[in-house]
Amino acid sequence: MKKLMASAVVLSMVLVGCGSSSKKNTKKPEIALITDSGGINDKSFNQSAWEAVKEYGTKNDKGYKYYKPASFDTAGYKDQIKNAVDNGAKVVVLPGFKFAAALGTIQNQEKYKNVKFVAIDFTPTDEKDNAVDVADNVYCATYKEQQPGYLAGYAAVKEGYTKIGFMGGMALPAVINYGYGYLQGANDAAKELNIKVSAKYTYTGTFNESPEIKTKATGWYNGGSDVIFACGGQICNSIFAAAEDTNKKSIGVDSDQKDDSKTVITSAMKGVKQTVLDEITNAFNNKFEGGSHVLGAEGDYIGLSTDFSRLKKFTKKDYEKVFKDVKDGKAKIITYSDVDENAKGDPNTKVLKDALTNVTVSYEN
Repeated sequence: MKKLMASAVVLSMVLVGCGSSSKKNTKKPEIALITDSGGINDKSFNQSAWEAVKEYGTKNDKGYKYYKPASFDTAGYKDQIKNAVDNGAKVVVLPGFKFAAALGTIQNQEKYKNVKFVAIDFTPTDEKDNAVDVADNVYCATYKEQQPGYLAGYAAVKEGYTKIGFMGGMALPAVINYGYGYLQGANDAAKELNIKVSAKYTYTGTFNESPEIKTKATGWYNGGSDVIFACGGQICNSIFAAAEDTNKKSIGVDSDQKDDSKTVITSAMKGVKQTVLDEITNAFNNKFEGGSHVLGAEGDYIGLSTDFSRLKKFTKKDYEKVFKDVKDGKAKIITYSDVDENAKGDPNTKVLKDALTNVTVSYEN
């Protein structure tokens, strides 16, 4: 997957609102990243987006900087967007749904009409979380999470795991689609192998790591789960720790997390770095097209990690075949929007349960 290559970037910040201070980056910061609470070493959206900002700035002799808000709320995000633009930012990258209201309430202001915004994994809203139209200077990238989720579930069962788990963070559409895809990929692999698979499934209600999440994951592993898909920001740290303690396996999310734990056999990935890199490039080449854009396998913006060394049965050739099925639409995947409005997030909702012929799901609230 040529669009999903990522390199680790380790930087530290000493003052709120201040970014990198490298001697090689002393130009006016025309490219800005506003971080959320995760910071640029979060192994997720912030880090992937920062890698893209730094790569473009370095290769094209542009100044760049990241800004960390004093408070992780709409007011804090708006303050740092203003700070970035006052400092000369022409492109501002906002990684994650927490920026929705901040962007929605400032995108049409005169001050920002000539600034290009790259919104990752969200579309703008007002202060009351109501959707608003996307301004022409805003590129909103969302992803077909059900596709990498499907690939992860398929790979896990083809690898030989018949007792699988899914731990999502908050029950938001993106997380739900990862989970629904995961179950359906597992089901299709189980059908091909003519076997039955059991799955445990839950949402933790947070994207933060906690002892309680580790305890739950440990209980699942000790109860027989072979592998858990850790799908939700920093909850992966708790799940990876549980996998290490029980000598079991895990699956990462959003970016390639193989370096975070020896238990990670693969990761269900979004091409955040490539998306940001593409749109910064378009912004400076006058090819920027605002609006909402849903990215998936069709443009190579999703996939599994390219390292197959921790998989013994599921090969790169196997992956290329199933990826093509997903890319071509041959793999039909039920999503959040396909289920009954009153059962959002529940994997036992009728339309999904009917599709899971070879997977039995135990859902825990």
